[in-house]
Amino acid sequence: MVMVAMNLPALPTYECVKKQFSGMPLSSDDVWNGIEKMVLVEAGSGSKPTLASTVQSFWTEEALYYRFVCEDDRIVATLSGHDAPIYEEDVVEVFLSETHDIQSYKEFEHSPANVQFDATIINNLDGTYKVNLDWHAEGWETTVDKNEDGSELTYIWKMPFVNFEGGTPKANDEWLMNCYRIDRGESEQEDQYMAWSQTGIVDFHTPRRFGTLRFVD
Repeated sequence: MVMVAMNLPALPTYECVKKQFSGMPLSSDDVWNGIEKMVLVEAGSGSKPTLASTVQSFWTEEALYYRFVCEDDRIVATLSGHDAPIYEEDVVEVFLSETHDIQSYKEFEHSPANVQFDATIINNLDGTYKVNLDWHAEGWETTVDKNEDGSELTYIWKMPFVNFEGGTPKANDEWLMNCYRIDRGESEQEDQYMAWSQTGIVDFHTPRRFGTLRFVD
């Protein structure tokens, strides 16, 4: 864990719009048009990363959807098998607490090789936490698309609400959330750690820095 920033910005809020949609969307589907984009920054410093990353989200009565669009100049994704330690390579991540409990949240990760990692976390808020890999998100679907020259990856998620306490949210409900990306460089010094809500340190398990996901109709 490396301390980087002292003065942190206000915690952000993302207004997640409701859509009439079913199934698993393509990366190019019209359903993504006009949806607000979250822009990831360097997690520690808040500066603009070398590689751009944006995240969009919408919801239906059935599920929560995400689209990550990430510039990439070198893909590192050799691991396979559910719950492999894909955080050691290139990965996109979302941490969610539907209960607003910053000590108890769910961690979702997705690699360029379309490998999933999901777990529940108990965070002691002292730099230590417990990871429960026995929990698996029911019906979580993911895809990865690469553009023609391989310079951009698009990750699509569909996450059924059955996996969250209380099931389908109501309009104006709010969850805690942060979105992340790790891009591995040729050396450890070139690794990039990115976040929607700046953490101030190179550590994603900083729930006091979770922003707000607001469900809007």
